[in-house]
Amino acid sequence: MSHTIIVGVDGSANSQGALQWAIRHAQLTASEIRLVAAYTVPGVNMTQADIVYPTDFDTAIKRSVQKLVDDSARTVTDASVPVSTVVSPGDASGALVDNSKNADLAVIGARGRGGFAGRLLGSVALAMPAHAHCPTVVIPSTWPQRPMPERPLLIDPPVRSSGARTATAGSGDSGTDFSGEVVAAIDPFETDGPVLRDAAVQARIYGRPLHLVGITAAHVLSPEWMPSEVHLVKMYDEAVTSLEEAVKSLREEFPEVDVRWSIFDAPATEVLISATYSAELMVIGSRGRGGFVSTILGSTSQAVLSHSVCPTRVVRVLRRKPAKRR
Repeated sequence: MSHTIIVGVDGSANSQGALQWAIRHAQLTASEIRLVAAYTVPGVNMTQADIVYPTDFDTAIKRSVQKLVDDSARTVTDASVPVSTVVSPGDASGALVDNSKNADLAVIGARGRGGFAGRLLGSVALAMPAHAHCPTVVIPSTWPQRPMPERPLLIDPPVRSSGARTATAGSGDSGTDFSGEVVAAIDPFETDGPVLRDAAVQARIYGRPLHLVGITAAHVLSPEWMPSEVHLVKMYDEAVTSLEEAVKSLREEFPEVDVRWSIFDAPATEVLISATYSAELMVIGSRGRGGFVSTILGSTSQAVLSHSVCPTRVVRVLRRKPAKRR
């Protein structure tokens, strides 16, 4: 049975970039694409102004959106990918979330036509990874170009690594090179999980190495208790044991995938954003270890999506229920 990829379409350059990415992914996975667009009719405060829209105003708006979708559909058809379209009234986020119920992947641009100029993420790019019923890939507004920020994040080398490469920036500073790799942000002390498995599948699809990135974050511990060198070494060794076990399991299930790993002790957002400077694809979970219960998209995920310069795939990770105290 064919897989379905939904793509948000709004006529922006970013959404067209997202469509091109989705077409390539559909070709690799023998998937079909469903284009989703939404429209709203502007409201007017009739107590302050006597403005009357033509009776066919909403029809005209729908017609213009339908034309936009039809043009995108022709692009998909020209790439020999099956395509269908959905045009519905209402909020774009709501339409996409609803369509994600029977989709295998959602692809959206980081920025659409609307929103404030200073916002790094559009409302859809924030809502979809948090509420979609399937994984969501967010395409940066600059993609496929990958412009470096004026002051790139340069982080310390990994404290433990297997197969990591070093790249030198123009200033002479060194950083980890993830070129051509699918990078998965995982808990270094877990041996399995939805992000781990999903990233392995993506690496197999794209024929790319998989680089597991674990972050111990000892730097955020209470200043009243700083771990000794002995404690740090023990923690790093435990992380290595867990990652090696995870790698062993992945190699049994995905023998064709070259799996590497690195352990960093640095701010998670800085490590992952820096990795997007060279990675082929970043895979992250929708939730981290902390955060408020009402916050569905974790702070690290939001930061990565805001500053990533490569496509980022967000896998829905449900918050674990706390164990009942006896």
